[in-house]
Amino acid sequence: MMHKLGDLQAPLGGHLFGTEGLMPGQGPHDLLQSLQRLKDDGSSGSDRATAKDRSILIALMGDIGAILSDTTTGVERTKEQDQALRIAIPSLLGRSQSAAQLMAPVTALGGSGAIGPAKKQERIKPPNEQPPRTGIHNLGREADDRLSIPLHKRLLPSRWDVAQLKKERVAHTEEPLVAHMSGTQAETLAVWDILRGEEQPFTQVMDTHRSRPAASLNPMDPLPPAHQDARYARAAGVGAFLISNGFHSAVEVLGGTLAYTGQDGQSAVGPRQDAGHLFGHGAATELITELLEANTSKRI
Repeated sequence: MMHKLGDLQAPLGGHLFGTEGLMPGQGPHDLLQSLQRLKDDGSSGSDRATAKDRSILIALMGDIGAILSDTTTGVERTKEQDQALRIAIPSLLGRSQSAAQLMAPVTALGGSGAIGPAKKQERIKPPNEQPPRTGIHNLGREADDRLSIPLHKRLLPSRWDVAQLKKERVAHTEEPLVAHMSGTQAETLAVWDILRGEEQPFTQVMDTHRSRPAASLNPMDPLPPAHQDARYARAAGVGAFLISNGFHSAVEVLGGTLAYTGQDGQSAVGPRQDAGHLFGHGAATELITELLEANTSKRI
């Protein structure tokens, strides 16, 4: 897909190459090299791909999802470039729908307004100095030290505008909060699903479960075991990316994870509430930790 974008390659990576991205000051050639290392690693086991390469791939899928959903903000590209990408990307991904048609169901199920209905009222992102940060609340380096992660395997610091949340919300939530409930998760998983050939990106399991709710207690049961494993792995991969880079915490990715696996967490909370109200006292971290551990490779 990258090669077919021509002059739109650089705008596609506008977020990655910008000051808040994972590749500040770099360009399309560097991105293609990173993707090639991942491809070589997957096909031949070359072990050349780094943790940063894997983060870049997931970040790129998230950026594509944001372009398709028209939710990009503060990114180094023009409105005209955004529109051109929004028109070009669906067909390059093999889809006949427009971007709006493709992403409307995703936003309805897993967008910020769906899983964080009070997000706009409870969060602001004022401009700040954007110092280099690693992990949640800048504790990534300390966590890596405690886990004895080799230096060459660690994620690099990155910069972003730190969100400010209402004091009352933070005070009533035991789980750490970073930026409120994540809508990026659904956008990223939707693009990953599309690349894997899913006909109903992000929403497939929930759609099936809602059409026949009495069929099984486990919404994932209609999927073959291999497809279930792959879906859990994608959910874990995006969750790990958002948490390890410090963009979101466990409770902030739980709502999207539940929706992606066919569990309607929003039906169990009030109309202006989210996963944090139900799982924000320790359960979210336990659930997400279980997901990540079950889908972690033994290779370090």
